[in-house]
Amino acid sequence: MTTRSQPLSEDRLDKAMHLFWKKGYYDTSIEDLMARTGLHRAAIYGEFGSKKKLFEALLTRYRAKVTAGRLAPLKTREAAFAELKQFFHQFRDVQAMPAGRLGCLMCLTAAEVSPHDASIARIVSSYLGELRVLFRRASVNSRRRGEVRAGIEVDQVADYLTGAVLGLMALARAPAPRAAVIHYVDGVIGFLNGLQPKGEGR
Repeated sequence: MTTRSQPLSEDRLDKAMHLFWKKGYYDTSIEDLMARTGLHRAAIYGEFGSKKKLFEALLTRYRAKVTAGRLAPLKTREAAFAELKQFFHQFRDVQAMPAGRLGCLMCLTAAEVSPHDASIARIVSSYLGELRVLFRRASVNSRRRGEVRAGIEVDQVADYLTGAVLGLMALARAPAPRAAVIHYVDGVIGFLNGLQPKGEGR
């Protein structure tokens, strides 16, 4: 159990989450977490048992606090073409990109940790699966409404857009100019526009 004087408050959990987000799982030590959150080692281990279990809990927290907001345009069952574009447009706004060019903790973890740890891979796969389902549903709705061509393969579109999110978040984290991030987003939106029936406005 944690000490009474050092509860795992919302603020301390957020500080720990942002430290993992900034440095990655492997480069974040227990000592780093202690310095950032002000918690003793016994408090961290007493509550979670290990750095890995803490990280898993923080991935779930990140999904609820950060990715849920980003996915909001796609969450309604009637989300379609406009919501697909809205989702990617949010990353075109420079002000919407995470401070310090952190990209996405889930996407960072997909590349850094998932290949080496099955339980963390399941958490990341669940997020990517949700993303794909939302993209696919919006693509199906778009096709049903005639907003995209009748012959488009919705599974192919969903997989492409899921991969685009991974690529976009990697680029956002890389030491590339912000213009490159904007150009990437514009490329994805151009792909979406290309799915519209011939003659439709862009």
